[in-house]
Amino acid sequence: MLKKKIVKRLLEYGEEHATEKREKVMFTPNKDGNDFILSNPNAFLFAVILDERIEAERAWTGPYLLKERLGHLDSKKIATMSKDELAKTCAVKPEIHFEYNKAAHRIRKACELLNRKYNGQANNIWNGNPRTDDLQSRFEEFDGIGQKKASMAVNILVRDLGVSAQNKQWIDVSDDTHVSRIFQRTGLIDTYTHEALLNAARDLNPDYPGALDLPSWLIGRRFCHAREPECSSCPLEKECPKVRV
Repeated sequence: MLKKKIVKRLLEYGEEHATEKREKVMFTPNKDGNDFILSNPNAFLFAVILDERIEAERAWTGPYLLKERLGHLDSKKIATMSKDELAKTCAVKPEIHFEYNKAAHRIRKACELLNRKYNGQANNIWNGNPRTDDLQSRFEEFDGIGQKKASMAVNILVRDLGVSAQNKQWIDVSDDTHVSRIFQRTGLIDTYTHEALLNAARDLNPDYPGALDLPSWLIGRRFCHAREPECSSCPLEKECPKVRV
């Protein structure tokens, strides 16, 4: 019964922050960077790749900064650049990513895959009303995108950007530190494992497990900190058993 209450509150919180209740999807407070993500599919893909070990807002501004320096995000042109040349471009202050060599390598490899399988355009990854499990697998083909970022990308496309895809029941939560912390502290899982996290979301909200992802991530980031959680301000304060992990 308690788990059902927690899930209900999570889904309510997710709905309160749903995109249709905002004027615009916000990936980053940088207006130009945000507009670019919304208008350029390759920028979306590159942001997903960059979203690792840095603040999300910084990662999602990265493609715009790269476009400003290169004058484009043409995958065919980027694929012909040397690794050193692209890395130097990524290293210009402000850096695209503090691991700019790795970021450049992954972006270059992404362009090669885009050219080989998707005619150089990232929107061909998700066009054609694909099954969500196929869409997840397509993202996971890109170097630097594992389950966590692939499920994040699928969730954003379907939930926020209105991309048509089949079978929401195959969209999982992301195996993210914020998400897993919420699942553990609320008792939705007893002990963390990758399989336990995904299976719990599937069991608790079988029609769309991924709907639990955004609210868990937001609450984990804003209130349920690893240290000194702000329990009195947390939207789950009344339901949460506050399991310490």
